[in-house]
Amino acid sequence: MNSVGGGTRGHGGYGWRYGLIDMSSNMNPLGAPRELIELIRRGVDEEHYAHYPTELGDELRMALAEYEGVNYGVTYVFNGATEALQVLIMWLRPGHIIIPIPNYSDYLRLSQLVNARIELVEYWGHDGILDTLLNRLGPNALLILSNPNSPMGYLVKRDYLLMLVEELRRCGGILIVDESFMDFVRNRESLIRDSLSYDNVFVVKSYTKFLAIPGLRVGAIYTKADIEHLVPTWPVNSIAEYAVSKYMKQANGFRESTISYIENEKARLTKVLNELGINYYDSVTHYLVIRHQPWLGEELLKLNFLIRDLSNVPPLTRGFFRVSIRSRDINDLFLNALSRVIQIKH
Repeated sequence: MNSVGGGTRGHGGYGWRYGLIDMSSNMNPLGAPRELIELIRRGVDEEHYAHYPTELGDELRMALAEYEGVNYGVTYVFNGATEALQVLIMWLRPGHIIIPIPNYSDYLRLSQLVNARIELVEYWGHDGILDTLLNRLGPNALLILSNPNSPMGYLVKRDYLLMLVEELRRCGGILIVDESFMDFVRNRESLIRDSLSYDNVFVVKSYTKFLAIPGLRVGAIYTKADIEHLVPTWPVNSIAEYAVSKYMKQANGFRESTISYIENEKARLTKVLNELGINYYDSVTHYLVIRHQPWLGEELLKLNFLIRDLSNVPPLTRGFFRVSIRSRDINDLFLNALSRVIQIKH
């Protein structure tokens, strides 16, 4: 698989460049909603690209705040969640950074930008997250986690996270929680509204995964802290601001359709995985981690299918892969290819 590279950082979602059927992407399997696509086209037709966006992305801030049910003043938009995370970590400059692993690989890269002691702690999604982390928390400590977790797909309940927040506040620590996949979960456990009651909580969120427009880059931070000075002037482009801010009034209906589709398709996918004897980890999202022989990715690539090799995500090793739900037709093609590979190899 090395000949088909996704870049030195190993992210998924690049298979389209090689004409592959890409099961590595974690975008919404329904694709971008039709109404949003029309708004993007209208923004181009009306030449919004010929004008500056608002200085702080104010139109988008208001739309996202309304969608999340919070105040505009606690909402800050960025050119994607990764930019938001980088700005936040470099501003906080903690002395100690704790990252439960497996987790989004960029957390480690971004943490290395500041002179902090980085501690990686294995946590696989069981309810004892507070027990796992309790003795590691302390003054000037920053805990970074994704919820739902990327790549494992587990979800930590809001009540457990609030216990963590209280413990961090007691000892002078901070929590950054990345909720980029929360819109794929029926029973949301979001801390966005809770973050308004705490001065040590920052919620980061990407909207481009849910809306399936990763090329337009829309992310946000929700916090009680005043971080306006951290926001770059013109943090999002004018097409994204115009289209997404107008679309978000319809986004709840799209969210419901997305979740219903994922529930049905995931049931089909896991049924076949069980029949084929392929181990997988339970996930609340539209992606899941499977574990098989390291050759699985290479054999699927021969059949024009790309899955996400997770061997660059500690503590995962060769043989761990992420597979994402796609359209029903593509899922059928993938399951047939997977069955062929397993039958040939066994």
